[in-house]
Amino acid sequence: MRLNERTIKSIPTPERWPPEETKRGYRLTWDSDLKGFGLRTTIAGVNSFVYNYRTEDGRQRRSTIGRWPAMTATAARVAAVRLRSKVDGGGDPLAAQQARRGDLTFAQLVDEFASSHLSQQRSGRETERVLRRDAIPTLGRLKASAVRRRDVIALVEGKASSAPVAANRLLSAISRAYNWALRRELIETGNPASLVLKAPEGTRDRVLTAGELVQVWERLDDAPRLGPDAATALRLILLTLARPGEVVGMRWTELDNDWWEIPGARTKNRRAHRVPLNSLAKTILEDRSRDSEFVFPSDQAPHLARLSLSHAIRRTRKHFGVLPFTPHDLRRTAASHIAALGTPRFVVERLLNHTDRSVTSVYDRYEYTREKRQAAEHWGRFVNSLLTGNKSSLVEFA
Repeated sequence: MRLNERTIKSIPTPERWPPEETKRGYRLTWDSDLKGFGLRTTIAGVNSFVYNYRTEDGRQRRSTIGRWPAMTATAARVAAVRLRSKVDGGGDPLAAQQARRGDLTFAQLVDEFASSHLSQQRSGRETERVLRRDAIPTLGRLKASAVRRRDVIALVEGKASSAPVAANRLLSAISRAYNWALRRELIETGNPASLVLKAPEGTRDRVLTAGELVQVWERLDDAPRLGPDAATALRLILLTLARPGEVVGMRWTELDNDWWEIPGARTKNRRAHRVPLNSLAKTILEDRSRDSEFVFPSDQAPHLARLSLSHAIRRTRKHFGVLPFTPHDLRRTAASHIAALGTPRFVVERLLNHTDRSVTSVYDRYEYTREKRQAAEHWGRFVNSLLTGNKSSLVEFA
């Protein structure tokens, strides 16, 4: 049979095996299309994809590719074809795998994880950056199989003393790397990040007052190490309620008069989002150069990096003269003030592009375009009133 998700599920369970297979403790099911490619099922019900081949000196070898269902049949088939190519070229994949398994350092594990897996992930570059910045300097030279839970705990706790959120991202990145290596059978010693407790992050409820908004806005232009592009991006986060990553990746082709159309590929929930641009936001955008396809181009990358905003604010927090805040806090601040101005919560939710999981959402397909536009304009006028000192139209958020 051809091995795929459907046929694998039809393979008899251990209790239905013939006596000889039960005695042996495993069952091999070979693929009908790719010679040597098969599935090994143990008496305990563990399924692993394998590839059988002969070396140049005639020895029969069996290389384990990965476990099902963590690895799909399609991915395993692709891996088996690669192994066949190596064998055809005179190589011995199993010998190379066994040698690598014993000598693989943590840094080499990260290299393989990044090139084989993270390169295909939307947030892969950020995960790789976290591992290289925070984990490799301490763990990089250790054998991947020699890293212990106490090593991970020490690393994460050290990071958590100053940055608990970053510490938890580091823990998650290490755990993902080891889980991937275990599925590929690059290591066999387990995941040292398992059972390590996350650092308490505290409640994310920072909302800037109207007075703080004015102070931050006015001090953005002369903030040291911030730069005009970052200052403009932060203002647009506040005016549009968009996520920082969506703002820094803004393209000119996404802008159409009074609207900003964010494609689903760039939103957190993968749903396209139509953002109304109020007069203040449009005025800011009119002053931007159009020499690049991106509104916020960068010399080091296609566009300004999301994390560069957070780093810049953290480095210059004393300059603003307010309690610490993050770029995402500006989005929360705008949503809170807009609600305080009388905008219904369900309209605010649509401005934020939050996923509505209620039963009503199944039937309510109205896009609230007019209401979103009105709320955005009201918010723009409110911010302008703050900046010009027109107290008559202010509603202070408490």
